[in-house]
Amino acid sequence: MHCENDVDSKVRTLAAWLRDTDTFTGTIARWLQSPVEYSSLRHEYRPVTAEHASQLGIPVGSTVLFRRGYLEVRSPGARQPVAEVSAVVVDHRLSRDARQALDSKKVALGSILSSQGMRRHTQSVTTSSAVDDNGPQVLRVAATLTVADELVAAVNEIVYRRLFDLGRQSLISPTV
Repeated sequence: MHCENDVDSKVRTLAAWLRDTDTFTGTIARWLQSPVEYSSLRHEYRPVTAEHASQLGIPVGSTVLFRRGYLEVRSPGARQPVAEVSAVVVDHRLSRDARQALDSKKVALGSILSSQGMRRHTQSVTTSSAVDDNGPQVLRVAATLTVADELVAAVNEIVYRRLFDLGRQSLISPTV
């Protein structure tokens, strides 16, 4: 029972952090107190769906960038995913430098856009008890990203329980 309450407390604390951040990647790294690396799983241009077109204020069928990857930490002999990140990006609204960085497929979207004055607008943070190939999930997050008040991406993120197993974070309130 104590262990479950500890996990519940960590979920609540991390959920509060994620509701009030401009960088998911930075928040995950801060929780772990170590860097995380982005690992690309999917990077393709295709027509936007009606749902994402509405979210991003663009016509249905417009070509956008779909990205999906993991935030991982290195551990002895392996890299372990602690979060899954996916984004629908209106890349023509980004600077040339940001588009080039995206095309490298090596850097998380938030890391690229934070230097561009990105703002994150969290739509939802919900608990999850789903299990996938990376193990138990604890949180799902949906947000939109803006640069200069213009919508540039819709993101969905999954936090895995492994984050708590690897993290050294206490339950003390964060200091920024």
